[in-house]
Amino acid sequence: MLHATTRSTTQLGKVYKFLEHQDYTIQTNMVGTSFSNGFLRIEPNGEITVLCTYLPTGYAWDGCSPKGNWLDITWGTPDGKLDWTTEKPKTYYASLVHDVLYQYKHQHGLSRYQCDEVFYNLLKQAQFKPAKLYYLTVRLLGGVFCKWKGRDRWW
Repeated sequence: MLHATTRSTTQLGKVYKFLEHQDYTIQTNMVGTSFSNGFLRIEPNGEITVLCTYLPTGYAWDGCSPKGNWLDITWGTPDGKLDWTTEKPKTYYASLVHDVLYQYKHQHGLSRYQCDEVFYNLLKQAQFKPAKLYYLTVRLLGGVFCKWKGRDRWW
């Protein structure tokens, strides 16, 4: 549960669903890319780290998209049931990494396909049953909501 002192809001007052304070690292097979900024580090060996400790407030995001609010109810893509090992929704880490990769898409040089593959692999690791459905939805609609520099690379 978030306490009032750790609310995850932007300067514009938007409240996010999730707030992570610990860095999160995964190993991928995307070797050869090197990138680093305050929130994301990609090592040439394929290691990706989301740097949630960059700001004292942590990294905030909305989970799986799209989501919206109407009549004081949040509508949109469900984040799945809680994983008893992490005490977080099963899509939590997949949506965290995917959000950061999409946020810095014009800087790190990975294709949309590669970012979506990371999302899919993390969903499978979490044993999220509709992983394939979420992946196909991201593949079909991710380019609509998030334009990539130059040509949208589907492969």
